[in-house]
Amino acid sequence: MRFLALELVIVFVGVYGAFWVDNYRDQKEQEQSAALLAEALRRDLSDVVDVTYDFMGMIDSGLGQWEEQRSRGETPPPFVFRIQGSEVPPAATWEAALQAEAAKLFDPGLLFDLGFFYNEIIGMANRYVRYAEFTEAEVLPRLKPGGARFYTEDGQHLLPRFAAHMDRLREYRSFMGDTIGWSECLLERLQTPRQRTDSCREQATPDTSQ
Repeated sequence: MRFLALELVIVFVGVYGAFWVDNYRDQKEQEQSAALLAEALRRDLSDVVDVTYDFMGMIDSGLGQWEEQRSRGETPPPFVFRIQGSEVPPAATWEAALQAEAAKLFDPGLLFDLGFFYNEIIGMANRYVRYAEFTEAEVLPRLKPGGARFYTEDGQHLLPRFAAHMDRLREYRSFMGDTIGWSECLLERLQTPRQRTDSCREQATPDTSQ
């Protein structure tokens, strides 16, 4: 009887030990996968920060020069911001993260914040596309000889559609500033992607519905 009980104990310990080893191995594999995925997203977000700073500098410089000319009573054409290359940011890294089952690897709150962030980035990119379409259809042709005017007849004000066009650029610039803080918050959270941390959504909640 004692021998049988001992055998049962040995079997139980063996099964439990094998289960514990498998569970430990799975956990380590998940941690490694989460770390690799987080690093890919961190590189993507770091690129967002670098590119955004460049774009902000271009917009600030262009608007500043335009406003300086206006302060001297000149009537310069409205400043427009144009992106060389694709008008929308790449989403390949985020899409790859979803395909890699990030939902099983990341803290749910972090995953939600990342999804919200990339959704807003795409939404603002769509707004920029509309901005660029107006630029190409309405602004650029008027820069050619014989093009129609940008200002009222007295030269005091931009025509409403061009004033609104510059307002859209200022809104886009404001969103860029929000994006910096938002990205940096996510970069910090991705250092521990499986741990629950405070949301980054308070860093920026732009309205992309218009």
